[in-house]
Amino acid sequence: MTQTLLRTTAIFLMIAFQSQAQKNMDIENSPNFRSLSGIHNKDGKKIKEGIIYRSGNFSKLTPSDVTKFDALHINTIVDFRNDDEIKKDPDFIPAGQKIETTRANIGSINGKEMGQFMKIMMSPTFNEAQADSLMVAANAGFAESAKDFKPFFDEVKKKETVVLFHCTAGKDRTGFASSLLLHILDVSDEEIMKDYLRSNEAIAKTDLSKYKAYGIPEERMAKLMGVKQTYLEAAWATAIKKYGSIDKMLLVEYGIDKKVKKQIQKKYLVK
Repeated sequence: MTQTLLRTTAIFLMIAFQSQAQKNMDIENSPNFRSLSGIHNKDGKKIKEGIIYRSGNFSKLTPSDVTKFDALHINTIVDFRNDDEIKKDPDFIPAGQKIETTRANIGSINGKEMGQFMKIMMSPTFNEAQADSLMVAANAGFAESAKDFKPFFDEVKKKETVVLFHCTAGKDRTGFASSLLLHILDVSDEEIMKDYLRSNEAIAKTDLSKYKAYGIPEERMAKLMGVKQTYLEAAWATAIKKYGSIDKMLLVEYGIDKKVKKQIQKKYLVK
């Protein structure tokens, strides 16, 4: 199966998930919106309050959401979505907010690729093992294209930024980026995985009946909607195979050496 088709798989599922909100931050109309604050690293330090957030699409904030969003004092948004996703659901920036937006444009798809994916999804022989295989390969693709995440880490390195990074669902592209940031902050692999899997709390509440509009049965969609440990493991294994280690990838693609890592830790961590 081609890399473009695998990429299409991931993007389709990200878009399909976009309307379901996880209320970690009580942002009703933004999927999977949550802070990374409070996560402890191996030395017992924790991520500071009010400095880094992750989410899905937030194009349709309610008035109550806007009030809560304002209170976060976010000054930088990193958007991992592609052009088509952004055109469909542009970020909602509250009036009067001075927020810099950086785009990474990860995962461009076209009509032909979507058609190929839909054909696979509608096959009567499609099963959960195939679904897992598709998602494992799609997530491994993030590591193959690790350089695409550089705009995020460029913002992370800046001293004064309060960053919100997001894609459409806030689970795959955002989950991979979050795992790398937590690694930089010396968080254990176990805690990194716990944060990654938290997206399932939102996905469990998703109304799958709406996906009949795509021509896909609910039970089939259910097999594709969540995140699994094997997905992130595939991304990391691919990175290690390609670069030798996660730290080497951070150095080669983002210029994050030991000195820069310490600077990032100083910015984000507190005892």
